[in-house]
Amino acid sequence: MTETATSPNITEPQKAAAGLFGSMINSTTEPLLKAQADLLSSVETTITAWLRRRQEGVVETQALVTRLRANHDPAEFVAIHQEWVSGTFRRLSADAVDYQSAAQQLAERARSWFPQVAEVAETVAAQATEATRVATRTLRVANKAAE
Repeated sequence: MTETATSPNITEPQKAAAGLFGSMINSTTEPLLKAQADLLSSVETTITAWLRRRQEGVVETQALVTRLRANHDPAEFVAIHQEWVSGTFRRLSADAVDYQSAAQQLAERARSWFPQVAEVAETVAAQATEATRVATRTLRVANKAAE
């Protein structure tokens, strides 16, 4: 009887290891899955809008070609081209705004995913905001010049 009481229980270390492993997975998996779900949702929204704008661009380019074929007046040619360029810059500006918005939303969400990276997320969001502001301003200036 004393032999069984003093023999080591082999299942205890296994249970402890399984508990430790389970707690590690549970503490890191949930934030990672939440981050991935948020990222994919944001990317889906941004890409859908981008694809819609690319389709608009193709349709406008087809209309440009049709109008240019039918028109032989140089002044009208320039006006048609400027209209097309204006639409192109409008879409590029919308792309920049959408990219900045998606980056900022992801940076804000990242605070809840991994609190320790909140400071890095704020820096990235600030940099994305500044880059978009500069790109949008440049596109507006180019758009005005094209008009």
